[in-house]
Amino acid sequence: MFNIIEHMSLRELQSIINTPELGADDLMKCALGVKTAEVEAYCALSGLGKTTVQEVADRLDKSRPTTQRLLQSLVEKGLATREEELIGLGGYKFVYAAVPPERLKASIRGMLDKWYSKMVKELDDLPTKIEEMGCPRRFSR
Repeated sequence: MFNIIEHMSLRELQSIINTPELGADDLMKCALGVKTAEVEAYCALSGLGKTTVQEVADRLDKSRPTTQRLLQSLVEKGLATREEELIGLGGYKFVYAAVPPERLKASIRGMLDKWYSKMVKELDDLPTKIEEMGCPRRFSR
């Protein structure tokens, strides 16, 4: 899963941290790297249960190819599942479903825990890294 937190600028991160109230979409965008359209597709899937690309396209009022790309992205990011479902005479179709909110919560928590651990390590290494940058050591203790 892509971790967008590691690729955010300090200003973007501060903006999120200082926001008085974060919505579910903010958490999804920040921790999982999803776009607004992907959040909308996730919500549509949540409301439809197991469904086809066309049904989601109709719900979102988007083209079938655009919806297909959105759903594929959700599958790649672990926010949706895709299964083959048999239809008459040996044919099949793909059906999609949103992952449950608890699974989404666990994914976000995992990303945040990973990010936090990385930041703590970087903070512990800060004095050494400052020296490596060539900064003079004229700090009073």
